Amino acid sequence: MAEFAAPGIGRESNHVTLTAEFGDNASGVLYALGGAGGGMALYMDKGELVYEYNMMIIERYIARSPDKIPAGRHKIEDRKTRRTADVVLSVDGAEVARTTVQRNVAGAFTASESFDVGIDLGSPVSLDYFDRAPFPFNGKIENMTVKLS
Repeated sequence: MAEFAAPGIGRESNHVTLTAEFGDNASGVLYALGGAGGGMALYMDKGELVYEYNMMIIERYIARSPDKIPAGRHKIEDRKTRRTADVVLSVDGAEVARTTVQRNVAGAFTASESFDVGIDLGSPVSLDYFDRAPFPFNGKIENMTVKLS
């Protein structure tokens, strides 16, 4: 869906919850908003959970789980608070990584990119998966909820 029609997760406080089936060394985009010129993505990289906030190429804020997420069904959460810009990643209720976004985009990242689930169909948000784009998730996303606050 076009970024302008998508929830404002790049600029507002939010809580994203995904339930998914993961294989060994799961890889691929869980969700992506925006693109290479600015955006945010939550993805799996060889079993590790990664969040990146690409602040218009100027700065990259990354949170990465130190350990691999084991195969199986898991509840993944990412919470971003606008006031402090803290991003907390949790797996099955336990915190696995965090970062602080020093600068948030005020409006939209782009006029031409999209909000994608399970793949990054536009230009890749992260340089870390640029050569693997569109980087489809190799597991199964059962559901996803986005709550803005």
